[in-house]
Amino acid sequence: MWLILLHVAPNDTVNSVMNTKNFDYGSFWLMVDPSKAVVGVATFGISVVALGYLSVLVKMLTCFRRPKNAYLLHQVTSKELAHKVGKALTDAADRRLSSRVTSSTKKLASVLTHEESPAGKRIKLLMKFGDLALETLLLYQMLEAGSPPVLVGIFTFVAASNALACAAMMFDFLIIIGCPMLVVLYCLSTFTFDHAKFAINLEVFPPGWFEQGASVIGDAEQIAVIYEGLKSLRIMTALNFFTRIGVNITLCFRRRLAVDLIHKPKKQQSSVYPKRHAFGAAFLVVYAAMLIIFVEESVRTSSLACQPHPECVVNARRWTTLEDGSLTQCPCLMLIDRDLAPKTYAEWENPTNMTEKVAPLAAKGELQTVQLTNRYLGVLPEELRLCKNLRHLSLEYTHTQTFPAWIKEFTNLEFVHVESKFTSPVVVLPDDMFDDMSALTFIHFAVFIPMTKLPSFDGLTNLKSLTLAVFLLLEEVPSLDKLHNLERLVLASMPTIKSLPDFSPIKDLKSFAASDRGAWCCNGFLGDCDLRDGKCGVHPL
Repeated sequence: MWLILLHVAPNDTVNSVMNTKNFDYGSFWLMVDPSKAVVGVATFGISVVALGYLSVLVKMLTCFRRPKNAYLLHQVTSKELAHKVGKALTDAADRRLSSRVTSSTKKLASVLTHEESPAGKRIKLLMKFGDLALETLLLYQMLEAGSPPVLVGIFTFVAASNALACAAMMFDFLIIIGCPMLVVLYCLSTFTFDHAKFAINLEVFPPGWFEQGASVIGDAEQIAVIYEGLKSLRIMTALNFFTRIGVNITLCFRRRLAVDLIHKPKKQQSSVYPKRHAFGAAFLVVYAAMLIIFVEESVRTSSLACQPHPECVVNARRWTTLEDGSLTQCPCLMLIDRDLAPKTYAEWENPTNMTEKVAPLAAKGELQTVQLTNRYLGVLPEELRLCKNLRHLSLEYTHTQTFPAWIKEFTNLEFVHVESKFTSPVVVLPDDMFDDMSALTFIHFAVFIPMTKLPSFDGLTNLKSLTLAVFLLLEEVPSLDKLHNLERLVLASMPTIKSLPDFSPIKDLKSFAASDRGAWCCNGFLGDCDLRDGKCGVHPL
């Protein structure tokens, strides 16, 4: 049920688990709402799995309540039925009325009706191979996502043990049910937040101020890692659906077979897999050894490749061929470098140049997060264009004044925070920047002092939070007609705005804050107004 809610209402579900309902009006995590088709398919798959587990539970409880004689009668009847079916199919196979293909099929079916037949055991062995293949695919996804080493280690141990153990049901359960629970427990145990400081900010700063945002208090690296961990539990692609639902269905089927064995004691002594299948045994041993070696080398080599880049806080755990002196071999996923408290005026005005750091880390096209605060990045390096999966872009006081035309190619972008300095503000944005950014959920633009026009917002169909601050020459706020999911809107220091766009298309606005001055405050747009108010005077800037 929890997984279904995670797909249907991701933000509310994560807020409940992480106890962040009061952060940013419930929009702290900014999980992207998937399309209705994805939600429907994921919900259907999880529901089928849940019904399968429920049927196994009902069968188990029902069988336990039957009298012992009923078990014996059921056992005898089942044997007689299997014998009769097998005999009938064998007789049918001997008839020459059917084609050779039909005869072969019937003979195969006859053999498979006997649970103790070698063919039946080989089928179970193949099912185990299928389980291991799906589990390996899940482990590979964890490595590529840069999951914490502790979770990777636990998953690897369980998967390798599953390959070596005969009674592998317990290990399947740990992988399919236990690992998602471990992810949640890991997120809860690592999430630290200064609630006292946040309470002070809420009391001191007016509504709409950036200091009221919970993300200001939280650790950026920690929040990013937890976000990716919780996001990994959702089914977002066809591959996710195949692996998650596939392993659950196989576990459900095998648990059903286990229930049958529990209530047929005479069959419990027989082997589940072929007793003398050297190839199968050798394959499982080699698989376990190779899996451990692969994971160990993936973690080790990728860590060494990223060692020259301490700003890379999360990297893909990928087996990397190391080259001496190379700075472009790190499979970096998250680049975070923030100086929140410069110690001198020189550090504030002339911050560290990050261009030579961002370029090599972006060269492999793996970057998903870039967060820089009080670091110099005058122009986005061309290498960043390769990062088609960039989801989080935060540039605070980086002296960035323009964005290249290819910024529109970041169609997977979910979070954009750009705050300029008064001495080097952003002057223009490409007109078509947001046309294909339907995944974008958060925008914070501040101190774009000379900008007179913003790009159209029509492509931002999933936007939840919009903040525009210190636009001293902006002529109008773009239309909000397509922003049906907007929950939070902040407008601050926009003195030349004469009117506000129509808010009626916004159906779920939870917070609207307007601070400082604006012509729309004093020209009658809001109805009666007090022209003697200081906000209606000449702007000091």
